[in-house]
Order: sequence, then C-alpha cells, then structure tokens
Amino acid sequence: MPNKKKWSVITNCVLTLALAWGGYQLMGLSGGKNDEPQKIIDYCQLSTKACEQNHAIVTLSNDVIHPMQSAEVSVSWPDIPQNTDSLILSLEGHEMMMGVYKLKLTRTLNGHFSGNLMLPFCTSEEMTWQGSIKPDSNSVKIEPINVSLRMIK
Repeated sequence: MPNKKKWSVITNCVLTLALAWGGYQLMGLSGGKNDEPQKIIDYCQLSTKACEQNHAIVTLSNDVIHPMQSAEVSVSWPDIPQNTDSLILSLEGHEMMMGVYKLKLTRTLNGHFSGNLMLPFCTSEEMTWQGSIKPDSNSVKIEPINVSLRMIK
C-alpha cells in the first residue's frame, strides 16, 4: 500500500508540473515571439491640415468625413520615383470589420497624387479607419505612409 501512495504523490506532482508548464506556455511567458515588443504605429491623421510622414505630405479636402460623401485625398511625396504613376490608399475599419477599402491615387500634372475618397455606410455613429498609402508597384521599395481618419454619420 505505501508503494501505491508513493506513485500517487509522484503522479500528482508530475501532472501539476505539466499543467503549470502548459499554462505558462499559453500565457506566452516562456520566451519567444510573444516577448518581442509590439511596434507602435504612428498614424498620420488625415484632415485639411497637412500631415507629414516619411518625407510625404498628405491632406484631405474635408475635416469631417461622412459615409458616401466624396473627399479628395492629396499626397505630395518627392521620394517617389518619377515613373510611378499611382499610389494605393488602403483603409480598414478599426472598431468594426468593414473589409478593406482601396483607392487608387493618380499622379497629377503638378507631380502630386490625388483621388476621391468615398467611404461606405456603417452601423456606428462614428468609426475610425486606419491604413496606409504606398506605391502601386511592388518594385518601389519605400516605407508606406500610415494614415487614419475619423468618419461621422
């Protein structure tokens, strides 16, 4: 009988250690990818006031964006090669999944890029959209501009 009690104690200890180790792994405290600090993204808040990021200046024709109402996005980005004809603005809803909104910004005669933004309706009264502006071509290796805007019904 004492031998059975000894095995029971050993089994309980092993089981407890295994569960503790498993919990430790699930919490991401064991070292590895989860220990890397999260990169904080600095967003350029789009408005009529020019925002500068990555040597680019971005402006929006309206300070308040409403669903299904057009607003012009303008980008002045001297670092973009002259043979780049367009940029892509990609936005995703922050508080609500609305899919990815993409807008092609085309080069104007003055060398800037522009396009008309028209965001879809959502069920919320207000919503934040976050995303980036980057060259349409993957051959241009340049850091994207991180952008954010607030939409109000």
